[in-house]
Amino acid sequence: MGAILAYWASDVLLAFMSSGKEPVQLQVSPDLSVLGFTALISVLTGILFGLAPALRGTRLDLTAALKEGAGGVVGRGRHWRGVRLGLGKALVASQVAMCLLLLIGAGLFVRTLKNLSNQDIGFDRRNLLLFGIAPGQAGYKGEKLASFYQELQRGIEALPGVRSASLSFHRLIGGGVSINGFSLQGYSRQLGGAERSDPWHGGVHVNQVGPRFFETVGIPLLLGRTLNAGDVGKSSKVAVINSTLAHRYLGDANPIGRRFGFGDEKSSSDIAIVGVVGDAKYSDLRKEPPPTVYVPYAQSPDKLLGAMNFEVRTAADPKNWIGSIRHTVQSIDKSLPLFDINTQTEQIGQATFQERLFARLLSFFGLLAVVLACVGLYGVMAYGVARRTNEIGLRMALGAERERVLWMVLGETWWLMAAGICIGLPLALAACRMVSSMLFGLKPADPLTIATATLILIVVAALAGYLPARRASRVDPMVALRYE
Repeated sequence: MGAILAYWASDVLLAFMSSGKEPVQLQVSPDLSVLGFTALISVLTGILFGLAPALRGTRLDLTAALKEGAGGVVGRGRHWRGVRLGLGKALVASQVAMCLLLLIGAGLFVRTLKNLSNQDIGFDRRNLLLFGIAPGQAGYKGEKLASFYQELQRGIEALPGVRSASLSFHRLIGGGVSINGFSLQGYSRQLGGAERSDPWHGGVHVNQVGPRFFETVGIPLLLGRTLNAGDVGKSSKVAVINSTLAHRYLGDANPIGRRFGFGDEKSSSDIAIVGVVGDAKYSDLRKEPPPTVYVPYAQSPDKLLGAMNFEVRTAADPKNWIGSIRHTVQSIDKSLPLFDINTQTEQIGQATFQERLFARLLSFFGLLAVVLACVGLYGVMAYGVARRTNEIGLRMALGAERERVLWMVLGETWWLMAAGICIGLPLALAACRMVSSMLFGLKPADPLTIATATLILIVVAALAGYLPARRASRVDPMVALRYE
C-alpha cells in the first residue's frame, strides 16, 4: 500500500512544485533502491521500538508474579503502560516541535514571495505581452534591419485592442548589462578635502530601446522628453536616464542637456541627456534599481540589433493577441519565428521561481506535519483517557463536574503543545537564520509569522484534544468504577 501511495504521490508532488507554463523537469518516481532503503528503515524502526517490550516479556519471573498475586501483575502492567504513555507524549511533543519549524519556514517563504511579487517595480506589469525576434539571423542589416523593426512596430500597433508597442534589447525583470567607463560631466566629488568638478567614471546599466518604450511599459516621465522616432543614426545622439542615476551623481542639478559618453574623458560629450524617467527593476527583484541609461536602438551598432524583444500593451489578456501578432510578423517575413513568448507577469514569476518552489514545498510538508501532529495528539490523549477511566469515574463519583473533567483533559493537551513549542521555537529561529539571505522584506524572527504558526498549532491541539476530552466528560461513574 505504501509503495502504491509513493508512486502516486510523487507525480502529485511534482505537479505541486511546478508553476507557470513550463513544469519542473525532475525524475521523482521511487526506484528499487529508494524503496529498498525505505523498507529497511521501516523494518529497523519496528524492531527498535518493539525490542524493549519483547525483552521485558521474555524476562518475566513467573514465581515472583504468582507470589505477588494478580494485583502485582496488574500493577506492573499499569507501570509499563504509564511508561509507554510518557514515551508517547515525548514523541508527540517532538512532532509538534518539528511541525512548528516547518510552519514558520513555510510562513517566511510565503511572505517573502508575497513581498517580492507585490513590491513597486517601477512599471505596469498588467496586460503586457513580451516576445523575441531575431531578424539578424535572416540577413537583415543596416537600414533594412531598422526598417523591419519600424514596420513591425507599426503593424502591431495597428491591431485592434493593442494600445501601444515598442521594443528593447533587454527585458525588464529579464536581464541587463552593466557598462564600465561611463563618463558624466558635472559630477562633483570630494578629493583631498577640496571639492572638484570632473567627469565621473563608473558602471551603469544600458538598454537600447525603441520609440514609445516608456509609454508602453508604463515607466513615468519625470523630466524632459522620452525617445521618439526621430532619434535615428543620422541625428544627434541622445539618451534618457533614470532617477537613480540623476540623483546619485547630479543631486538637485538639472540633468537635461548634460553630456556623457562611454570610454575615456574625450568621449564624454558624445551623448546628450534629454529626459529623466522613473526607476525600474531589471534582473533582480531583491536589489534596488541600478543607475540606468536608455539609448535609441537606431543609434546603436548593428551587432546589438540582430535580436530584440518586443513589448505590447493590450486592452485585455495579452495572450489573446499572440495569433494576430504572429500573423503580422509572417506578413512581413514568413521565415521569422517568435521566441520566448510570455506575459510580463509570467516573466516576473520566472524571476521568483526559487522562492515559489521553497514556499510550496514547505507549505506541503508543513500541512503534512500538522496532520501527523493532530493524529499523534489525538492518539496519545485517547490512550490516556482510556487508561484513566477508573480515575475519571472516581472523580465524577466524588462530585467533579463534566466541564471540569473536560478542561482537565484539554489542559494536558495544552501542556503537550506548550512543550513542543518550547522545543521547536529555538530550533526554528536557528534554522531560519541559516536562510535569512533568501528572505525579503522580513527578518527570520518575524513576530507575525511566529504568532500565526503558533496559533495554527493551538487550533490543532484544540481539535485533537476535544474528542478524547468530550469522551472523558461523558464517562458513567458506575461503569468506570467496575472498569478493569
